[in-house]
Amino acid sequence: MKRLLTVVLLVIVSSLNAQEDPKKDWRIQTAMGFAPGFLSESTQSIQVQGMLGFLKNKIELRGDSFYFMGNSGQRPRFSMNHQLYAGAFYHFLDNQFQPYLGFQPGVAWSQSSEFGTLNNETGLVEYKPSFNPVASIAGGFDLYADKWFYLFVEARQIFGKHKSNSYPVYLDEFRFSFGLGFTF
Repeated sequence: MKRLLTVVLLVIVSSLNAQEDPKKDWRIQTAMGFAPGFLSESTQSIQVQGMLGFLKNKIELRGDSFYFMGNSGQRPRFSMNHQLYAGAFYHFLDNQFQPYLGFQPGVAWSQSSEFGTLNNETGLVEYKPSFNPVASIAGGFDLYADKWFYLFVEARQIFGKHKSNSYPVYLDEFRFSFGLGFTF
């Protein structure tokens, strides 16, 4: 975790010292934020989101990661649900306010807290984690304060199933994200 924070700080400091190149028609964007999610049966989750993207001519190639912090509600289904996505976004405008829409396939590393299997040797119920494919449709906007900083707000629908050694559990979720980013 200390290494990650050090790398993030170095990227921020180096971007603040960089001068904008008038010949450069692409830029790198990075951001962090919070992402509350809404599952069925009055269940909510919370994740921390990190993203890295390359934007050129209104097309952004972007990777997103979500670190699962927990869930609550009537039916908290997962004790772990970390996710990675990579995909493309289209930015409709090229000014300070940039709405966008995109698609990202990905993978979830999840563990059910509801359904497990009985280990015959120990007599205990096991909840095995597994990697599962997911997909996401996302849309939102970036609002640039100046040439280095921006605010993002995003909504996404996630589709997928957790399949492990027990009954499959849907990973479907509506997630809302917001946070701050840097561009250079």
